[in-house]
Amino acid sequence: PRHLYFAVFTWLVFSGGRFTAPFLTNVANLSDTLTSLALSLQTMSMSLCFSIGGAVGDHLEGKYPNRGRAMTIVSGLGVSTLAFLLHGVVVHLVKENSTSVFVVSCHIFLRVIYSIGLAFTLPTLDGLTLSYLVAQGRKKEDFGKERLYGAISWAISSMILGPLIDKCGFE
Repeated sequence: PRHLYFAVFTWLVFSGGRFTAPFLTNVANLSDTLTSLALSLQTMSMSLCFSIGGAVGDHLEGKYPNRGRAMTIVSGLGVSTLAFLLHGVVVHLVKENSTSVFVVSCHIFLRVIYSIGLAFTLPTLDGLTLSYLVAQGRKKEDFGKERLYGAISWAISSMILGPLIDKCGFE
């Protein structure tokens, strides 16, 4: 699981981490207020869907042993990745009227969809990790050691991506 945490948290930095607000403000041309609204709705929808995502992962694991959680993680990452990529499509298709209600609504909607995908991925990854630890005869207290790899990858990826965006921009 530590390798999964490393990969998922690296993906989080590149797809929706701390650089989302500058993207929405500078590239998608959302005002600070609309950027805050989009990120607030993202956080709210993720919080509302976390328990659902974890329950779906557990249900699928019961139905498809050793594959159900993996299917949930892959599906959640796929939905989030699609939402992330569609931001760029919206920006490039609608260059002139980028502040229209429709375009702003698209960006906000995509942030919500992104967060719902994450709400299925993250708690399911936690459940997978706990199951793995129990199956290996390790203590559940070792969970933090596994998740530490995600924190390390988040830090490394942020240190790489930040200067890269400063140098090259988002496009």
